Amino acid sequence: MYVRRLGLQDFRSWPLADLDLEPGRTVFVGPNGFGKTNLVEALWYSSTLGSHRVASDAPLIRVGAERAVVSTIVVNDGRELAVDLEIAAGRANKARLNRSPVRSAREVLGVLRAVLFAPFCNLWAFITCVQRSSGRQTRITLSELPSTA
Repeated sequence: MYVRRLGLQDFRSWPLADLDLEPGRTVFVGPNGFGKTNLVEALWYSSTLGSHRVASDAPLIRVGAERAVVSTIVVNDGRELAVDLEIAAGRANKARLNRSPVRSAREVLGVLRAVLFAPFCNLWAFITCVQRSSGRQTRITLSELPSTA
C-alpha cells in the first residue's frame, strides 16, 4: 500500500498543493515553518479523520478559507482508491470514495492504513504505510513544489 497522490486545498498553511508520490520512503525536506508537518497531518487525517495536533477540525482550515480539502489516491495490491475529504468548520464534513459521495465520512476509514510517530517535544513525524514495494526512497524538496501562495 502506498499513497500515489496527495492533494490539498486550503489545508493549514497550504492554499494549494499537489504531490505525486511513489512506492517506498518519502522524505519531506524544507525550512522550519514551510509546511512539512502539515503534509504529514493531511495524510494522517485521510487515514483517521482526525488530527494528531488539534482536537477539532477548525484549525485545519487555512485562515480566510471556508473549507479545506484533502485528496489522496491510495494504491493497494494494484488497485487505486481515491479519497476526497472536505473539512468544513461548523458543518458536517463530506467524503467521496472514487469520486462518489458516501453517507458518512467514516466509510473511508481503512482505505489508507498508517502509523504515526510524533515525539512529544518536537513534532518530527512520518508515516509508514504497509507496502509490498521495492522500498526505494523518494526525496521531495518543498521549496520546489508549486504553490499559489
